[in-house]
Amino acid sequence: MKKILLGILLSVSFVFASEIHWIKDFKVATEMSKKEHKPIIFIATKDGCKYCTMLKTTTLKDKDVVKKINEDFIPLKMNLYHNDALVPYMIAVFTKGFPTIWFLNEEGKALFEPIGGFIEAKDMKNALKIVSEVYAKKGPRK
Repeated sequence: MKKILLGILLSVSFVFASEIHWIKDFKVATEMSKKEHKPIIFIATKDGCKYCTMLKTTTLKDKDVVKKINEDFIPLKMNLYHNDALVPYMIAVFTKGFPTIWFLNEEGKALFEPIGGFIEAKDMKNALKIVSEVYAKKGPRK
């Protein structure tokens, strides 16, 4: 019985660990970032976007990408064409195509220029590593 229960718990934890725990509210993400002292990875999407779907089904399913995002970032994903997508004006203005990947500080300000379009898992891993290292050294940019 104990082995069965342990097997179920391990299976459930593997399923949850294999997905990114997305937040869908900008204000909640910035509050969590302040509390946990982690940068925000914000992915702006829209319905019917071929490259958003590619990002979601390939790069954002890579086990190393998922692990790094869940451990070291506050993951925020929003469809900017939905009426409830409240984001700072500058992010809305500078998001020219989809998907757009932003790395933000605790105040919701850009740490780097956004990445526009689809990005392969290997490139995402490099970006996540760079952002983590810079954020750890400099902390939030005001």
